[in-house]
Amino acid sequence: MTFSLRILAVSALLAGPVFCGEWTPEAHASRNGRPLASYRAKLDGDYLVVQVKTADGWHTYAMDNKQRAKEALAGKMSLGVEENTQVTVSEGLQVTGPWYQSEPKDFSQPKLRWFTWGFDGPALLAARVKRSGAGPAVVAIHAQICDSVSCRAVETRLAVPLPPAGAKTELDIRTLTKVRAD
Repeated sequence: MTFSLRILAVSALLAGPVFCGEWTPEAHASRNGRPLASYRAKLDGDYLVVQVKTADGWHTYAMDNKQRAKEALAGKMSLGVEENTQVTVSEGLQVTGPWYQSEPKDFSQPKLRWFTWGFDGPALLAARVKRSGAGPAVVAIHAQICDSVSCRAVETRLAVPLPPAGAKTELDIRTLTKVRAD
């Protein structure tokens, strides 16, 4: 059974201002007081960058997990495909380019026709954005985190302040891989 962990990033809203290019406070997904994953975001020049970190023994899925599984299955049936991590942006920023992600780890078990990719440590998700309002921007993350026996749905929202325009991008997009489209 999957329990939904709703994380209201109140700490992100109440922790005070985040300065130009700095990470928001982390929003944590936990169970019984034990952290399972954390999420934070920042505006890095023209890119919105989201970082996810999973606890030891836990993993989350790539933004293009379903597309990767579809390609690997090549029309064959599967026992199921894990959900993509989804990031939506509103109130101050608009995504203007494709999403990029850290290179996902292959967790597949081909003998079972179960194909899945994701992250079991720190990972970055990034997309080029443009300002569409005064902000702060709202970054909503819908994901699933799993260990070897259970999964948890995660829904969180981060408030990302918009620093003055014209900041230099520090992110090297070449270190990330483009998210595959359907």
